[in-house]
Amino acid sequence: MLTSILVFALIAGASVIYLSNKNQRWLKKQISSRWRILAYFLFSAALIGFYSGMSLSVSLFISLMVIMLSLMLIPFLVLMVRDK
Repeated sequence: MLTSILVFALIAGASVIYLSNKNQRWLKKQISSRWRILAYFLFSAALIGFYSGMSLSVSLFISLMVIMLSLMLIPFLVLMVRDK
């Protein structure tokens, strides 16, 4: 249960990073770059949460893997939703 909450926190942080980028296509206008502080907080909270149950190397690997996967898939999901 905790693992899925932490993964959702990482996905939410990646979504905030995406939405604060000027090249995003989800919203008509990008959100303020101040929201990136929330994303960094979510990333660090998830890393600490993973570290409580796993070693540091595994926690870093899982966190980076989920962040990279989210940042690659969010633009494609936006394209699929926009085409409908």
